[in-house]
Amino acid sequence: MQLRLLSAAAMTGLALTACATQTPPAGGGALAGPEWRLEELLGAPVQGESPVTLSFLSEGRAAGAGGCNRYTGTWALKGDKLTLGKMGSTLMACPQPLMEQEGTYLRALETAKSYSFAPGGALVIETAQGPLKFRKS
Repeated sequence: MQLRLLSAAAMTGLALTACATQTPPAGGGALAGPEWRLEELLGAPVQGESPVTLSFLSEGRAAGAGGCNRYTGTWALKGDKLTLGKMGSTLMACPQPLMEQEGTYLRALETAKSYSFAPGGALVIETAQGPLKFRKS
């Protein structure tokens, strides 16, 4: 019961954050707005049927789906240096391979160093563990 209440409260918070109309951090216009869908995690294809997503929201908030759980955190830009803060997530259980992939993704996201756009419009976030490659959903 408590897990359901926690999940419901987290989802409500994510929904309210997503509805905010504030402007993104300075220079974040190319990142903010669309939902980005993860295609490659540290050079490997993403596993599972549920998409892994990232949205750069207003007031330096970030949110998305990790393939199993929803997550939220912070982001900031300084030039092409992108940093993401500690991500908090819901606590749903999924098959172990998806849980491991989600953990790897969130840990990598929290070590973001920079971003660039590849030919064709893919967003590539460089992390301490390797690249995360996204496409607009």
